[in-house]
Amino acid sequence: MYEFLQFQNVLYLSMFKKIVTLLLILIIVGIISACSGSEGNNAGYYLVDPRFSDLYERLQGEETLGPPISNKKYLAGTNQEKQYFDGVVMIYDPDHSPRYYLDPVGIEAGFSDLPNQEPENPGVRYLNGYVVPVEFSHFFDQMGGDRWVGLPLTRARLNPDKGRVEQYFENMGFFRFEDDPPGTVHLMPYGLWKCAGECSQYPGVQNAGISSSTAEEVKSPFGEAIARFGTSFTGDTISSAYHAEDGSIEQIFKNIVLFQDPASPMGVSLRPVSSLLDQIDQNYQTRQEGVEDYFREIENGNGYYIPTYFMEFIDRYFGFEISGEPITPLEEIRVGVSQQCFENYCLLFDAAADEGQQVRILPQGQKYKEEFYRDAGKPKNETPVVRNIQMDIWEQMPQISSNEKQQIGACIHENGTPLSNVQVEIIVKTEGLGSSTFYFDPTDSGGCAFLELEPIQAANGTTVDYQVCFQGLGDQEFCKKDSYLIWGNTDNDLTSLPAEVAVEETVLEPEVILDIWELYPQLSSSEVQEIGACAHLDNQPQQDLNTQLFLETPQDGVISYQSSLTDQGGCAFFSLDPVNAKNGETIPYQVCFTNQYGENFCERDSFLIWGNP
Repeated sequence: MYEFLQFQNVLYLSMFKKIVTLLLILIIVGIISACSGSEGNNAGYYLVDPRFSDLYERLQGEETLGPPISNKKYLAGTNQEKQYFDGVVMIYDPDHSPRYYLDPVGIEAGFSDLPNQEPENPGVRYLNGYVVPVEFSHFFDQMGGDRWVGLPLTRARLNPDKGRVEQYFENMGFFRFEDDPPGTVHLMPYGLWKCAGECSQYPGVQNAGISSSTAEEVKSPFGEAIARFGTSFTGDTISSAYHAEDGSIEQIFKNIVLFQDPASPMGVSLRPVSSLLDQIDQNYQTRQEGVEDYFREIENGNGYYIPTYFMEFIDRYFGFEISGEPITPLEEIRVGVSQQCFENYCLLFDAAADEGQQVRILPQGQKYKEEFYRDAGKPKNETPVVRNIQMDIWEQMPQISSNEKQQIGACIHENGTPLSNVQVEIIVKTEGLGSSTFYFDPTDSGGCAFLELEPIQAANGTTVDYQVCFQGLGDQEFCKKDSYLIWGNTDNDLTSLPAEVAVEETVLEPEVILDIWELYPQLSSSEVQEIGACAHLDNQPQQDLNTQLFLETPQDGVISYQSSLTDQGGCAFFSLDPVNAKNGETIPYQVCFTNQYGENFCERDSFLIWGNP
C-alpha cells in the first residue's frame, strides 16, 4: 500500500511539473506575440474604447476613420480623455461643452494657404475663404460639416508625387486619387501625425509625416542655346534638365535633345537622336554627273545628296556641326511630303505649303523620351520640378435633366496667385455616347473660366464624366476630373438620343497628325510673323476645316486670328501683326482645327522676340 501511495505522489509531482512548464511556455509565447503585435499588427491590436464607440460609428467607423492606434489616454491635470485613430483624434471633456470634439490637428500642424477668390458661381462651395471641390463638399456634409471636420485651412491641392488631390481642414484632411470613382474620398492620417510621439510603436507612424523630396534639382544650362536656336527649332520642352547616363546634363525638347558639352564652342551639343532611333540607312549614294543637289561624302566617295531647300535650313542653323552627317537619302513618306534624316534631327519638306514654310523639323523628342528616358519618364537622379498649382473645377448642378444646360467652372492658381490667359480644354465623356472636346475662353484675371454645355440626351442615371486640362504651362500637364448625373427626365425630356455609331463617326480621329510652324523662329517687334498649320489623317490632308490661332502676348493678352478653311493640302496660313515684346521673350501660340461636328484638335508652339534695337 505504501509503495502504491509513493508511486501516486511521484506521478502527481511529475504531472505538476509538466503543467507548470506548459504554463510558462504559454506565458512566454504570449509575451512574444504581444511584443510582435505592437510592431506588426495595425488593426485589432487596440480596441475602440466604450467612451468613444458611439462617436466612432457615427463617423463611419474603421472604413473611414481607420483603426484605433492607441488605448484611451488621460490628459494629466485635467478630466479629459482621448483616443487616437488613424484619421482623427477624439477627445472627451466632461467639464466643458461640447463634451466630445476632435483635436484640431490641422491647426497645430500649421496648414495654411492664401485664400481663393470668392467664386462668381453661387453653386460653388466656399468656406473660410476657400473653394471646396464638389467631391470634398459632399464628403464634408457626410462627415458632419464643420462640427466634426472643421473649417478648410487650405485650397484643394494637386500632389503630383502621389497622384492625388488634397485639402486640409481643422480636424480632418481629405484626399482622393485622380482615378478614384466618383464619390470616393479618403482621410489624411491626422491621428498618426499627432500620435507619432506617443504611439511610436505603432507601425507606419514613422512615415506619417508629410513627405518632401530632398533630391537635388538640376538647373538647365540651355537658356542661351534656346535663344540662339529659337523654339521653332527646338520645340517645347518635354522634360526638365537631368543627369544623363554619361554624367552630363541633358534636356529633351519636342524636336531635339540637348546636352552639356564642354568641347563644343557653344558649350552645348545635340544628341544623335535620329541615329539612336535607328533611322540610319546604309544604302549610300554615289556622286552622279549633272546632279545639281549638294553631295555630302561620308566615306570612300559614298554619301548622300541633300536638296537645296534642306541645305538652306542646315546653313541657317549653324551647319553640319548641329545637324550631324546625313544618314538617309531623301525619300517621299506620303504624297507631296519628303523626309531626310541627319544624325541629330530629321527634316520634312511639304510641297503643298507656301514658299518659305515648306521645310520643318520632324518632332522626335517624345519617341526618344519613351525609349531612353529612364524609369518611365523619370531619370534615376532627377527630381521633376513640381509647380505649386492649385486647380478647382465644378459643375453648377450635380444632377441635371436632358433639357437643361450645364455650366462648368474651372480656376487655376500658382502659389496662391491666379493665372490669367491660360487656355482650358474639357473632354466630356458620356456613358454609351463617346466623348467630345470643348474649349473655354482663356482664364480671366481671377484665374477662372466658365463654359456652358448643351443638354446631353441620355437616360436617367447616366454618368457624365469630364476632365478639365489647363494648357501651356510647360512640360507638365495639369488636369482634373469630375462627373455629374443625368436625372429628372420625363418621357418628354429625352429626345433624339443619338446612336452610338453616329457619335463615333467623325472626320478626324484622335490620331490625326497636326503640323504647325512659323516662318521666323525669332524676329523683332517690328516684323510680321507668318504661321502655317496642316492636318492629316491616315496620310490624307483634311480639307475644309475651320482654323483658328490664339497668340499669347505679354502686353496685349491673348489675340485670336481666324484663317480661311484648310486647302486641298490640309493646310491654312496666318499673318500675325508685330508683337509688342522685349528681346528674349517667348511668344506661345496655339492653332486649333474644328471639324463639321464641332470637335477641336489643337497644337502649340512658340517663337522668340529678338533683334529689337
